[in-house]
Amino acid sequence: MSTDEVESEIHFMKTYCIMKWDELIKLNDNRKSLNQKITLGLATREDLMKQIKVELSMLDTCQLKIDQEMKENDTAYINTEILTILSNRINDMYNSMFLLFPVEKTTLSEYIEFCSNNTLFITKCSNMLDTLMSRYHSDPEVYITAATYEFDDRNDVESARKYFAEGLKYHENCKNLYVEEFWVEVQHLEKTAGASLPIAIEKYRNLIKRFEGDIEFHFILLDRAIQLSSAGELQCNVVRDMVRKYRHSELMWQKLAKIHFDGFIYHQDTEQLHYDKNYTSGIRNCIKTYEDGLKENLPLNNKHKLWNFYIDHIIEIRKSYRMKKETIRNFMNETMERAFQEAHDNKALLKAEYYIYWAENTNKDCHRILRKAVEVIEDSVELWINLISYYLSYDSLEMGIEAFQAGVRALTSNSMPLWEILILYLGNTHPKLLQQLYHEGSRFPFPEINFVIRPKYLEWSVVHEGILSTRELFIELRDIKPECKQLYTTMISFELAQNSGITKLKTIRKLYNDLCNAFGSTDIGVWFDCIRFEYLYGSPKLVKEIYKASLVCLKPDLRSIMAEEFEQLKEEFMEDDPKDGGVIVIEDDE
Repeated sequence: MSTDEVESEIHFMKTYCIMKWDELIKLNDNRKSLNQKITLGLATREDLMKQIKVELSMLDTCQLKIDQEMKENDTAYINTEILTILSNRINDMYNSMFLLFPVEKTTLSEYIEFCSNNTLFITKCSNMLDTLMSRYHSDPEVYITAATYEFDDRNDVESARKYFAEGLKYHENCKNLYVEEFWVEVQHLEKTAGASLPIAIEKYRNLIKRFEGDIEFHFILLDRAIQLSSAGELQCNVVRDMVRKYRHSELMWQKLAKIHFDGFIYHQDTEQLHYDKNYTSGIRNCIKTYEDGLKENLPLNNKHKLWNFYIDHIIEIRKSYRMKKETIRNFMNETMERAFQEAHDNKALLKAEYYIYWAENTNKDCHRILRKAVEVIEDSVELWINLISYYLSYDSLEMGIEAFQAGVRALTSNSMPLWEILILYLGNTHPKLLQQLYHEGSRFPFPEINFVIRPKYLEWSVVHEGILSTRELFIELRDIKPECKQLYTTMISFELAQNSGITKLKTIRKLYNDLCNAFGSTDIGVWFDCIRFEYLYGSPKLVKEIYKASLVCLKPDLRSIMAEEFEQLKEEFMEDDPKDGGVIVIEDDE
């Protein structure tokens, strides 16, 4: 900065109380320090970015102060030289950073934004970009950022094209560079009212030749082309090539159906494209496109995928606002019935959710659809639930039980939700049948089921049969292998709930003894439950013997944990360590 500029800056800061004197001294010291680092080659990118942020904040503050003064004093004159001084400094710092370090997209975008907000620097920005873009940059996004700025903000398509060309010299396989270059040509086509069509067509032709067979890339170009209405001829070329090149791809038919749905109607006979804003026409052409595609000689797996695309789109349409018109509703209802039935007949309806949607929206008997569904997808819990729930909702118990039994055979260890449905239903309607169901479920040869059913059976028994019958039932269920921990804990809770529970110490101790013997080698919790019971209802003097027994029974790696937690448990009950020994003997109640 010249001496005059320094004095002008100091004068403005003091006049409008922007900074205190000591703050201004510190700011200038930091500036000098950074300049020395730059001269000596010691400055880092972080040093420059930090100072740039400080200067940008100062620029904003000064601009606000100038605006405020002009408004409050109702004057159009105020010395704004400070804005030029600060802006020049910021611009110089960006220049230094771009010369010293690799250009990053984020930093370049911030510089472009700074220049765009300061009209005096628009030309300087373009000059800087022209210099920068003639160099190699490892990040292709840098070229995209510069080219986009020149086209969008400067309306300079030639500079944009030049920057893309430079980027593609170094990143010839970067698809995003090609796509953004094509997008600029599409937009330029709009700006020139179609005059630049030959250039856009040539760019497009080169792209599809370079990425021959890349259907996803073709889709990206199509998405860009159809964004602007004036690119009709270009759009037609892109769609025509897509249909010709990828006719045997299910993805092409899906894409074609989607653009039809959006109003871009392609006539395969004439190979012409036009836009129809009537959404009814879009829906009908969309459906016809899927059905045309399904008539093609596609491999079976690909045809099944197209069926899935078709079904998904039908569901999407039926859920959309476009179903308000009765004619469309009727058309889509007919389409749904036909499409789902044909997909099923072709063994292409392979998702449970499709059958459920069909059953919920059909005008026919939905249970017939669900019966078809479980024949096709036997392992779907959701389908079996829907089928059984349907029968039970109409109190068709015989059919419900038949479906339940078939579902249990199909799902085996995953059938618990089916048991729960039938248990809930029979509990409200057929208690005798419920007991039979509990009996069968407790012996069902999968722990995932019988571990849940056995405690439930006990709970049902204690309510309906009483404690004496429940004790007998417990013995039966206990002997079923593998042993069930929750069965013991449930029975213990029932015994504790009895009015005479505290006098039945031997019965409960026996239950805890069996529980610890069965699970005590790997489960610290059962020992603590047993100890808590003695603290609360039994004899605290027996606690130490139970603890000793746990250390013998538990696996070695669990013993230290047991010891630590036992000390905490003693503190909880404020229990002194029992001194008297003795062997715990547990007997049945007399």
